[in-house]
Amino acid sequence: MTNYQFVEKDASELCRKYDLPVLSGRLLAASGLPDDKIRELLFDDGTLHTSQAECVQRMCRRLRQAKENGEKVFIGGDYDADGICSTAIMKDVLDRLGIASGYYIPDRFREGYGLNEKTVEMVADRGYSLIVTVDNGVRAHAAIARAKARGLEILVTDHHQIEEEVKADLVVHPDYMEPEFATLSGAGVALQISRNLLGDLPFHTALAAVAAIGDVMPLWQESRRIVRQGLKALRQGEAPALLALLRNRDVIDAEAIGFQIVPRLNSVGRMNDLSNVNTLVPFLLSHDPAAITAYKTQLETVNEARRTMSAKMAEQAEKLVTDDDAILILYEESFHEGLNGLVAGRIAASFGRPCLVLSRSQDMIKGSGRSIPGFDMFRFFSEGFRELTAFGGHEQAVGLSFRQEDLDLFREHVREKTRGMQIEMKDTVVPVLPVRMTDISIHEIEALQQLEPLPKELSGFRFALRHPAVVRRFAGPRVTKYIISEDGHELEAVLFPYRGISEPETIRIMIGRLSVNTWKNRKTCQMEIESLEE
Repeated sequence: MTNYQFVEKDASELCRKYDLPVLSGRLLAASGLPDDKIRELLFDDGTLHTSQAECVQRMCRRLRQAKENGEKVFIGGDYDADGICSTAIMKDVLDRLGIASGYYIPDRFREGYGLNEKTVEMVADRGYSLIVTVDNGVRAHAAIARAKARGLEILVTDHHQIEEEVKADLVVHPDYMEPEFATLSGAGVALQISRNLLGDLPFHTALAAVAAIGDVMPLWQESRRIVRQGLKALRQGEAPALLALLRNRDVIDAEAIGFQIVPRLNSVGRMNDLSNVNTLVPFLLSHDPAAITAYKTQLETVNEARRTMSAKMAEQAEKLVTDDDAILILYEESFHEGLNGLVAGRIAASFGRPCLVLSRSQDMIKGSGRSIPGFDMFRFFSEGFRELTAFGGHEQAVGLSFRQEDLDLFREHVREKTRGMQIEMKDTVVPVLPVRMTDISIHEIEALQQLEPLPKELSGFRFALRHPAVVRRFAGPRVTKYIISEDGHELEAVLFPYRGISEPETIRIMIGRLSVNTWKNRKTCQMEIESLEE
């Protein structure tokens, strides 16, 4: 359940200090951000910086040497949006430098995450002398050892947490770079190598922006600049393959990327039995309209198959839910491994309980879990489950596997550990800023948009009108529109049926997000309604 919490803080001092419009001042005051973060939001011009860290410089020197020596370089990638974009950036860098190169993104199910020993053997047998990982590598200890044993040099570029010494020849990682690069995604790290070797390529920045959004990186410092400049590059027509994945090219923002581009890229890795994730790299690098259109059609087919299969799988999973389990464990041999996490998230949200969805993979059972607000799923499974052969994740999402014969043992362990526990779903609290109609104008909303892309400290806020003066209402099959007018200020509030909101006869409070709608060169203030209270 969503609880809307009204936040009313005096923004007058902040507005005077920084000469801010009303809505921007209220939002920043309510956020509680320190002054240095506010100044970054207001005054950083978004100009990209280039890391001069020693690890980055050593990487660039080594790649230049590879070109001089005529070496073959292998790129080891990853199957999510960040890993795919990282692979595309690095492949394009090597192509532009004239370095012979190949790449491989592992099969999510048969091979798992990151560089493995089998791939290293293949690389060595095919005459490569140098391996570069992107968006993985800091945990590939066995593969690194195998590369050394085969006489290969291995350079790791990654952004995941380093838990133990990485015995590669070189590690390029935000931990070893300047502080302003601390929040880089894997593609953000690859972008620093690109910028040092090739200068400013908006095409690469667009790829890195998609990766940062897909990996939900904190949008501060260089990651924020990358997203801002990447969105600008997309609006200017860079990366035509990415643009082809958008439903409406008139609206190119972080939300459009997060809900339209990223899921389509991720769907290929999830549905690797229907497609090959490695084919995404030449697609992303293509500038051929015909090739882009043809591949997009295939991609839409895969994405639609994912939607259909996940809906059917969720329907099956719901039938397995019982009332007596604090943590839902839903196993069906035929469940699609790549959809376990999506379905677990849907079930957890519907039933208000943490959920594990399990499927069979040969003699193993593999699963993904999604939690509910207030319950640390990673911590729960971190202790006492010796039957697990693999485990990882974070507070709200986990992945695990165990032998098929241990299924009953695993279920009993979960039940025993949860016996007597109170696992309750905490209500989602959304902060709301009350505004007056006189506060709402094109200028005010466009000033808010200047703060985008919004970091998570700001993105959760909504705006509320108390006792809105509705002068007209239009009900259609796709949307209901309210025209609100007061003191010469007008707002179009839209309510979409999918939200399932009942419409009261008298509206006491209207809550939603503000935007500027442009139709036939005419701009209007708009609110997308998320709650109506009588």
